[in-house]
This record gives sequence, structure tokens and C-alpha cells, in this order.
Amino acid sequence: MDRTAETFDAIVVGSGIGGLAAATLLARVGGKRVLVLERHFKPGGFTHTFRRRAWAWDVGVHYVGGMGEGEPARRLFDLASGGALGWQRMPSPFERFEYPGFALDVPDGEDEYRRALQDAFPAERDAIDRWFRELRRAAAWAGRYFLGRALPRPASALLALPGRAAALRTTGEVVAQTFRDPLLRAVVASQWADYGLPPSRSAFAMHAVVATHYLGGAWYPAGGAGSMARTLLAGVEAAGGSCRVNHEVVSIEVEGGRVAGVSALATEGGRQREVTFRAPVVISDAGIAATYGRLLARGGPRSAAGGGTSSVTLYLGLKESPARLGFRGENHWMFEVADHDAIWDARDELLRGRATAAYLSFPSLKDPLARAHTAEVLAMVDGSAFARWRDRPWLHRGEEYEALKARMATALLDLVERRHPGFRDLVAYQEVSTPVTVEHFTGHAGGRIYGAPATPERFRDPAHGVRTPVRGLFLAGADAASLGVVGAFMGGALAAGAAMGPLGVGRIFSAASRVATAEPERARAAA
Repeated sequence: MDRTAETFDAIVVGSGIGGLAAATLLARVGGKRVLVLERHFKPGGFTHTFRRRAWAWDVGVHYVGGMGEGEPARRLFDLASGGALGWQRMPSPFERFEYPGFALDVPDGEDEYRRALQDAFPAERDAIDRWFRELRRAAAWAGRYFLGRALPRPASALLALPGRAAALRTTGEVVAQTFRDPLLRAVVASQWADYGLPPSRSAFAMHAVVATHYLGGAWYPAGGAGSMARTLLAGVEAAGGSCRVNHEVVSIEVEGGRVAGVSALATEGGRQREVTFRAPVVISDAGIAATYGRLLARGGPRSAAGGGTSSVTLYLGLKESPARLGFRGENHWMFEVADHDAIWDARDELLRGRATAAYLSFPSLKDPLARAHTAEVLAMVDGSAFARWRDRPWLHRGEEYEALKARMATALLDLVERRHPGFRDLVAYQEVSTPVTVEHFTGHAGGRIYGAPATPERFRDPAHGVRTPVRGLFLAGADAASLGVVGAFMGGALAAGAAMGPLGVGRIFSAASRVATAEPERARAAA
């Protein structure tokens, strides 16, 4: 590498929530000068927002659990943002599961949710109690597993051993062993699109993490998802670091078995130039496949979990508030049949104009600062169906591609209209994002939005976790820990801790605890 290149204490590849967490915690807790490199022209990864006229949408942050004051995840976010990131609590019920002839509103609180299920399925009362016990056990195992991935291997193995076999059954196996009613089996697995795999394929540990994550309700970042990157990067900049957009990292450089920095292509004024940066620590938020398969010249371990899941999103600008139709800001999971594996198998029917399932969300009803009303409709697809358009430029992919997008938009609107008559009349503007859109902006092959899939094999694979075979190189984000906003954030926090040395993770959690106790003390002093 060029030894005259600009030098930093650490470099973070990618400004998704995992990369942002790693960067700001290294800066705030470790006192490091950190450089964040982002290939997009806007930082934030799946936390960023975009705007068309007065309408604004998030691209990946639909709701977040665990953000009540004093909760562990909230403490970490408060530490990372310096307390500047606020949270808006969503209404209760915050979700609604919709099936033909049946719907269930999901309230805040484990006891309330348990009672709602038992009222709807009284013959399964004892089984429902057992289900919640199983969720708690599997989620506790997953927490030990994720923490262990930041520790040396002997400690990691010991932490993950108790409860491993039960946690790594498939969600479908646990559901079938617990419940007799086919509809109830479907209902308790309704949130599978949060991690992108149907019950027969997903590890029960991952379903348990998601299900327990929302037992206390859901929140949305105040000011929209874009406020996350803004507040987290403030800590990086205060410590002398920076985030540079339009910088696509093309290789992670290694010298003598230790990371030395990165090479990147910087785009400015339509021209590219190669630049290099040096650092003794590099944290990659680019995902396990890209890090080992593309960025490391000698490669690295391959994920046994295989490829991930892709999706299509229909972004809608509305003429007036959807509250006119009774919506309050809750999420709607809409299914045409009570069989999630059949829905998964039929996911590409969307390309032919038929939607079998979709997720409906309202960014404007969750954000009190929204200037105009919006909605989003998301559905799973196979990213390979869009491969023919991968190499065509954004916004110029041809008439066939535009016709496909229009056909999918119609199918998704048809599904929502069947469940909520009058919805189509609210629509003033629509825009479709496909897997090639996601790949263009994020670099995730095939437009995979979840990283490595949450199969049992993923949890058995030693390639997953924050540590790598290269000294000084760490992984952040969903592939290093768990899926979703908090899961990817934890991947970044664990990566930062591991990069800070043997006591680094403890330093971060101790600092978060001190931040959480400082606020009441300031309030008492003011009084």
C-alpha cells in the first residue's frame, strides 16, 4: 500500500446500521479517529430515507423493538447517539395479522399478546403458554451465541452449548410440535418476513429473537429513519473522523497476515479515481459474502448458510391521511392462505401479477414530523428473476423492466384493496424498488436485504461472528450477529468491542449503563 496514504485509527467499510454502530462506539468509547467509507451518495444503508416532492419513505426501518427507556438496546443507542436519537412509540396494537376470514391485533406486552392468542384459540391455551416459554429459552440461547461470537473460540463454544439443539430446530418443527390448529401454527409464525425465511427453513432461534424483540411493543426513530445516520455519525466526527460517500471499497489490504487498510474507488463529477487509506483496524459492514468473496484478495471462509432473500417494495405517496380508512400507524401482515411455506414457494407469482402475501407499513403515521402521507407495501421475491437487468444503469433498464414493475405494483395494490377497500383511491404517486435497485445502491448480490439467511446451518457455521482469520479485521452488521436494526447494531457494537481488545465489549456495555443512569441524576439535580 501507499505509505503516504491518509491514516486513521480504524476504517469502517459501509455505513449501514452495523457500520455506524461500530464507528461511533469506537469513537465515543475508544477515542478512535474513524473513517467510514460508503459506496452510495448518501450514508445510512438500509436506514436512509428518500424523498419525492413532499413524500418521504424509509427503505428498511419499519419498526424497532426494545427502545423503552432503560432497556439494554435503548441504552446502547443512547450511548452511540449521545442521547440525540429520539424514539416515537407506535400505537397498540402495533401489528395486525390478516388471513382469509381471520385477523389478530398484536398488542403491547407479553401477557396481553398471550391473552389475545388464547381468546382466539381457547382449545390451545396450554400450548400457547408453552410456546412463550419456548420463545424465551431460544431467544436467551441466541443472546449467548451472539455474545460468544465476539469472544475467543473456547469461550464462544461454552456459551453456546446449553440449549443449542432445541434452539436450532426449524421454526416449522417447533410450531408443529406445539400446536394442533393449522391456523394458529400460521399466526404465531406471521412475522417470518422480518427475517426472510418461511418456518420450514428458518432456525427457531431467529424466530424467537424476532418474536420476543417485539413483546414490549414497537418504536420508530423520531424524525424518520434518516435521523439514525445523522446522530450516529456526529460522534465519529466529534472524535476527528469522517464519513465519505461515493467511496466504494474494492479491496481490504493485508500485510504480513495483518490488515493494513483499504483501497477504494472515489467518484466525483462523474469520474473515478483510486484512493487508499491506512489503518491497523478495519471493520467490514459489507456482509460476509462480499468481505470474504470480493474484498479480501486471498478470500476467506465461505458461509454455509447460502444465499439470502430479496424483496420488492412499492412506495406510495398518498393524497390524504390513511387514518380515513381506520389505519393508525400499525403494520399489516396480509396473507392469502394460512400456509407460509406455500406462500414462499409461490413468491414469484408476483412477477406474473398475483400477490399471495405482503407487508403494509405507514412511515408518515409513525413519524409526527412527516410533511405528507406515505405507505409502503413489501413482498418477498427471488432475486435471480431480475438478473437480466443487473448490468443496466439505474433508471434506464428498459420497457420490459418498467412493465414488470407496473405489473407487480398492480398486484400489490390489488391485495391491499381486497383487504382494505378504498385504499387505492388514496394513491397519488407510486414507485417500485426491485432487487437490482437494492444491489445497485448497497452492493448486496441479488438484492439480498437480510444478509446470510437465518437457517440452522448459519448458527452452526464458524464463519459467522465478528472475528475473522485476519488480525485486525472484524465483521459488523447482520452477518456478525442478528438480523434487523437492533441485531445489525449489536453486530457493530460487538465488532467495536472486539477491536478495542479483550475488555472492549465490557467497556461498551459499562459505558451504556453509565449513560442510562446519568439522565435521572441530571433530572434530580435540575429539580
